[in-house]
Amino acid sequence: MCATEKALLELTAEVGSSSGSEVEESVNVAEGVETEEGDEADEGDEAVQPEGPPSRAQGKKAKEKSVRNIWRAKDNQGDLPPFLGESKMNVEGADPIDFFMHLFTQDMINDIVHNTNLYAVQKGKDKLALTSEEFKTFLGINMVMSYVRYPRSRMYWSSETGLRLELIADAMPVNRFEQILRYMHFVDNYSLDPKNADRFVKIRPVLDALKETFQSALDPDEFQSVDEMMIPYKGRLSIKQYVPKKPKPWGIKVWVRAGSSGYMYNFEPYQGPAGGRGEISQLGMAGDVVMRLCQDIQDKNHKVFFDNFFCTIPLLQALEHQGIYGTGTCRSNRLHGAQEKLKKEKQMKQEGRGSVSVVTNAQNITITRWLDSSVIHMASSCTGLSPTDVAQRWSKKEKRMLNIQRPFSVKLYNQHMGGVDLMDQCVAMYPHRHRNKRWYIRVFFHFLDVTTVNAWLLYRMSGNEAKDLLHFKASIARALINAGSVKIHTRGRPSATPPPAKRRAVSKAPPEIRYAHGNHWPQLKETKNASRCQDAACTRRTKYICMQCLVALCPGCFGNYHRK
Repeated sequence: MCATEKALLELTAEVGSSSGSEVEESVNVAEGVETEEGDEADEGDEAVQPEGPPSRAQGKKAKEKSVRNIWRAKDNQGDLPPFLGESKMNVEGADPIDFFMHLFTQDMINDIVHNTNLYAVQKGKDKLALTSEEFKTFLGINMVMSYVRYPRSRMYWSSETGLRLELIADAMPVNRFEQILRYMHFVDNYSLDPKNADRFVKIRPVLDALKETFQSALDPDEFQSVDEMMIPYKGRLSIKQYVPKKPKPWGIKVWVRAGSSGYMYNFEPYQGPAGGRGEISQLGMAGDVVMRLCQDIQDKNHKVFFDNFFCTIPLLQALEHQGIYGTGTCRSNRLHGAQEKLKKEKQMKQEGRGSVSVVTNAQNITITRWLDSSVIHMASSCTGLSPTDVAQRWSKKEKRMLNIQRPFSVKLYNQHMGGVDLMDQCVAMYPHRHRNKRWYIRVFFHFLDVTTVNAWLLYRMSGNEAKDLLHFKASIARALINAGSVKIHTRGRPSATPPPAKRRAVSKAPPEIRYAHGNHWPQLKETKNASRCQDAACTRRTKYICMQCLVALCPGCFGNYHRK
């Protein structure tokens, strides 16, 4: 071997040894970052957290600079953060119609009537002449149709005995009802921007107005939940979704934030991954939905619950930066390394049902792995394992009930996650299900049902007379029909139509009819026996009745009876 070759070999050996030592040093440094449990690692974790959700382009750069989450086998520190807000109702009223009209306001009705008349003129129908009172009757009729179900809508006006429903048939002719439904519209088509990316622009004014009244009527509860809601629809529509586990799998998806009582505070119709809002952030489409729905509850220590479709560790951190604490079930591929410190599933199954393992990172995000019928993961920024309680579960193997340990985060999740499902259940009891090819009409009537349920929940919170949802909705329907169907007698030739059949006086008039403006005039009955006057301050008997209330009243008792 020549001298030149020896020199090259010695030089190569020196370079190899120096590079090897540098690799060993870098490995040791990396291991020190992952295994060190001092304050320096905690400070490093907190320093890399962004103030808001970055875009995906920024997220790639952030991932390169971020430090890996350091998980320790310990529980969440401290109790639940104290709630800094207050839950109060901002609605005053005594009757169901008062609560409904606070949410579905007169301005909304006037706007719909204006756009309906405008659309009729644009389609060549110059004499529609819809009024707000007549539209209230139209809404009341649709409410009655939701709890008195006929296979066909024209059967309510049938002349056959046993089919005709006088409450609907006497309020509006069937041709007029179908005419209003045909031309009902919510925006001016000629004023729409052709470049508008909003797919719900046809009904956007109604959705925005309802969202505003929902939020102003009741201050948000401490515990909120975010979930999806389906509006059943099977027609042709680009944003139609199929969710196989839903009772109505085909339809329009709506993201909803509701309280534990079921009251809907905020909602957002789904219109694609980007949602017409540009680039998706690093939190992903589902994380962006939660952030948008929670914009109005920041810095008050609200507790928000969501399922594994939404839940990620970055989302919990982003919510905590805005003063909101999140809790949800988390998928096993979103644990950011926590699964390495948790007990293995095989070990937990050997320990038996109720086995639990918990880890927490530097940002106080706690992952709880719990074995019930299967292994679940609960991620939370405010709660963890303790204080535990006992839950009863049925054992198929032993054929008896078992008492198993349950983490506190699972208990809270089960208590407060069902708000959106509760709203869905109430809407599905008496839904408006008449078919219509125009998708925005289906959306409108769905949110009319939601408005009725929200008004019912407000009515219950106000401490008024207890009414179930059916009687509450029937009361609103009667009030709306009565508001638009009262006819004032005018001068002129009598009508060619025969007078309606005489009805017997009823013993009690609903408050929606008793205190409404209309034909409260005395009418003499052609009967042999007199009836007891219904005024509380009168004990006499009379043959006179009120023409509108159809109750027996002395002529001198009319003022006192019809005054609140």
